[in-house]
Amino acid sequence: MASVTMEQCVEEEKDEPLVLLPRGKRMFFVAILYLCFTFDLAIRYGVNAILPLLQNDLGISGTQIGLLSSAVFLGMAIFVMPFSFFGAQYGQKKAISLCSILWSGVTVLCGFAQGAVSLALLRLGVGAGNSAYAAVSTDMLTSWYKKSSWGKVLGLYNTAMTIGAVVGMILFAAIAETMGWRMSFYIIGGISLVISLLTFLIPDNRKVLAEQKAKEAAANGGKSNGVEQKKLSAGETFKFLLTNKALLLMCLGAGIAVMTLNIGSTFMSIYYVNMMGISATAAAGLIALSTPIGLVAYPLGGAILDKWYQKDRRARMWMPMVCIVLAAVIFFFGYKMVSVPMILIAGGFYNLGNTSFHTAAHELVPVWYKSVSYGIYVLFIQLLGAVGPTLGGIMVDKMGVQAALVNSSFLFAASAVLLFLAGGIYIKYYNRAREEELSTGVCPE
Repeated sequence: MASVTMEQCVEEEKDEPLVLLPRGKRMFFVAILYLCFTFDLAIRYGVNAILPLLQNDLGISGTQIGLLSSAVFLGMAIFVMPFSFFGAQYGQKKAISLCSILWSGVTVLCGFAQGAVSLALLRLGVGAGNSAYAAVSTDMLTSWYKKSSWGKVLGLYNTAMTIGAVVGMILFAAIAETMGWRMSFYIIGGISLVISLLTFLIPDNRKVLAEQKAKEAAANGGKSNGVEQKKLSAGETFKFLLTNKALLLMCLGAGIAVMTLNIGSTFMSIYYVNMMGISATAAAGLIALSTPIGLVAYPLGGAILDKWYQKDRRARMWMPMVCIVLAAVIFFFGYKMVSVPMILIAGGFYNLGNTSFHTAAHELVPVWYKSVSYGIYVLFIQLLGAVGPTLGGIMVDKMGVQAALVNSSFLFAASAVLLFLAGGIYIKYYNRAREEELSTGVCPE
């Protein structure tokens, strides 16, 4: 390779997909990933819609409900790094299939739970399946698209979170109220299990990249300028990631934001039922109104991010900072005034900046660390996210559901401060990642 400086490498960096696929096939594979992601979120959050029914049937307190919801996030926190590393080391396709089959199968088993404790343990297993899916699937997606479009692509992909959470709540509530809460686990878990089998049709990026490099080498007389595929050492990988202050500040800030958001999402159905005197199904319907807002917010936020990013890479941190501040203020007044429109708008502002975290987790590290870097992000948001429902349950038991949600809005401030600090050092760690890539031949000659 010719001698090239890191600055020149960043300047001349090719804005092309790492893995080249025909457009039709790529869209088909994206559809499979999207469908699985939708059920990932449907199963993760849909149970919140039937918490009032579980509370009455099992006679559990607000704190116990919080612990039940925390079990999923705790499972994600425990298993995200092993599964993410598995995906980076042995192939994204294998990790995606493993995760989707696991969360689906354990969801079916949740229908056999005999009490709050056994259900919480099974939900821990659901969280294990949910843990690395987003990390590995977005790693795969960003390999298929050029970096300048990552915001738009991941923004559209992340609409699955809104659709999945709302569809899940509607399905769980409708099935539970007509056929019983156990049947809701059997039916939704079974559908998800069938869908998970579609992941076997997704290509193995490692094989596609190897074939791509072989063709390139043949065309260039035995020489290839492609990205080297590396066998990762767990020790070296985590040493590199744990010295990335920008990544860690971002993950901590995002984690606190998710912790706060989870307080609201866990007790939203109970909040509407108690404050408005409506049924669980009607509450799920109100929550479902967030779907069109999320469908607009995620891709719009991604498009804004791409534009801002072209002028300043620090947009990856500062855009979500601004969005979280706006969301916090609107959530505060929305909860206090029992204003459904304000609560929905606040969620929209939060979603507007959420894609920034996903793009940054991939960009702050060399390409071979993308799955594990995103895994670090998931570890933080799920570990801290697991605290949210339990903390919220304690607050609800002490001060009531409305006061608990109103006061939780202040926690967003810590997240905003951390993201501001991460933005200040973002470019330094972005350049460090490109320097690592340069040393293994990512930069063209």
